[in-house]
Amino acid sequence: MSPPPSSVRAVILRTSAYREADLIVDLLTEERGRLAVLARGARSSRRRFGGALEIGTRLTARLSASRGLPALADCDLDGVLNAVRGDLQRIAHLSYVLEIARIFSKEGEADAPLFGLVTSFIGSLEAAAPSDEALALWELATLAHLGYGLRLGACVVTGGPADAISLAAGGAVSRQAAADAEPVPPGALAVLARLGRGDTQARFADDDVYPVRRALARTWARLAGRPLRSAPFLLPPDPV
Repeated sequence: MSPPPSSVRAVILRTSAYREADLIVDLLTEERGRLAVLARGARSSRRRFGGALEIGTRLTARLSASRGLPALADCDLDGVLNAVRGDLQRIAHLSYVLEIARIFSKEGEADAPLFGLVTSFIGSLEAAAPSDEALALWELATLAHLGYGLRLGACVVTGGPADAISLAAGGAVSRQAAADAEPVPPGALAVLARLGRGDTQARFADDDVYPVRRALARTWARLAGRPLRSAPFLLPPDPV
């Protein structure tokens, strides 16, 4: 007799076609970290899973053993993303966060804090309009969770004024102080520092959004070893 399906709380990170009718679904789970499962018949009939297999969907998935990948037996939705699905900016923020989660989660290794960071962001994204400040705050928190917390204030190398961030130095720097320095205007660095201290009222100046987005995307690219595919969709026009 086959064992009963096991249940996991999960977020869908990505789906990809498999054979003629199936999907491989990449999940971020609370109990087992990143996990690839096989959704049989998901492409041939939307009734099979009720249209639940879209990126960002939060669900309770019941998995059954099978040859190769675990099979997705069925699932219950834990949250519906009506607002996100109808807003391109929300979709861009969601895709960026899920790409980071997919790259930096570990297969088969539980990471409840990362799961909580991702699900909390998705819930906030559904509840309110996206903002560059909310996304930057999520990135700072996730970097810190992964062991790359940035010290934001004076230059961490010289103690003087800072106008960049450096992953190698671990925080704010002057551009000349670190080879990997990513330029960020001092005013934007001050906003990042306020966000990191929990000040939800901090706001970037319009001209600061581009350098902040570029610097954070390049920081993730250094950690990942490649540029994030979703990052260009978040860049506003270059103010220069």
